[in-house]
Amino acid sequence: MDDVSRWSQMAEGQFLERKSAFDRSGGRKAWLKAPAIAKQIAETLTAMANADGGELVVGIEKDGSPTGVPHAPEKVDFLLNVPRDRNYVHPSLSARTRCVQTPDGLLLLHFEIDWSPEVHRLADGRYLLRIRDQNMPFPAEQIAALKQTKGQGLVERSFPLNASMEDLDARLVDEWRLKTGYAGSADDLLREQELIQGRNGRSVPNLAALLLFGKKPNRWHPRCGIDFVRWEGTVRKHGAQLNIVKRIRIEQPLAVLVGKAYDTVSPFIRERQQLVDLFFTEHVEYPTFVWQEAIVNAVAHRDCGIQGGGIEVNLHQDADQQAGADWLACQEGREEMGYLQDAAVSRP
Repeated sequence: MDDVSRWSQMAEGQFLERKSAFDRSGGRKAWLKAPAIAKQIAETLTAMANADGGELVVGIEKDGSPTGVPHAPEKVDFLLNVPRDRNYVHPSLSARTRCVQTPDGLLLLHFEIDWSPEVHRLADGRYLLRIRDQNMPFPAEQIAALKQTKGQGLVERSFPLNASMEDLDARLVDEWRLKTGYAGSADDLLREQELIQGRNGRSVPNLAALLLFGKKPNRWHPRCGIDFVRWEGTVRKHGAQLNIVKRIRIEQPLAVLVGKAYDTVSPFIRERQQLVDLFFTEHVEYPTFVWQEAIVNAVAHRDCGIQGGGIEVNLHQDADQQAGADWLACQEGREEMGYLQDAAVSRP
């Protein structure tokens, strides 16, 4: 499918917006003035840059019909330069712009922009965020908070030096493909999910792919596994009084790491018998879903930009007498993910 057909047939949404170059208000059809189109371009691209990026096509109606941009060449140049014009957006936007001609000879303007680590505002002081198919006003501080969270993803999208497709476990990748029901090849799925990229005629994996499916994930990140520690008592002691009963290091690709963590922790979750209606029934000390979800959250929210600290699962013998929670703090001085009575899961 060519670009024009794709822009016409796809539904507008989070990553695609169509704009007409004509004004049909009042039952008439007239060219929109270039400044009015420029304002619409600035609004949409600013909202997309503050969200997850996207594409804007000027010259196609909302119903997908191409009607073109009939303006003079100097006006077209002016519109293509809007993302870099500080009279419209600050700071300026790094958008890719081009002119596209339809088979019928109509001129379209195509803008493509990526997620930006900066918070962009319009010249009138408004901050917009792309939410589905709308450019919504949004507080600057909330946009900044969202961007700080997304900034962690830049590390996962980086491409480690000398990494190749041979560093991925093809069996794990294919198992993932089968679970998703994807009809294409495993490589196509990796490429579609932006886990691999073509460079110099070959495909290379990014850090996310290497941590998910790598044969040796710790080669690419020194603390990408989980440390499970069983403590005696409620207080961590060190030196001659060290009270660690059991320490298990779990190092697996992320695709199987959570499952391996379940298998490791589960034998340490005690079962207790309770008398119910003259019968004894067994109950696990902590609901399975709760402690498993804690591990999932710790893995899912792990900041891979921090290499000195890892994910820890701490199980204490008796937390009912624990007065404080300072023992839950993980490495790097980061705040703990959370805890469940005498079970604690912490992450950097």
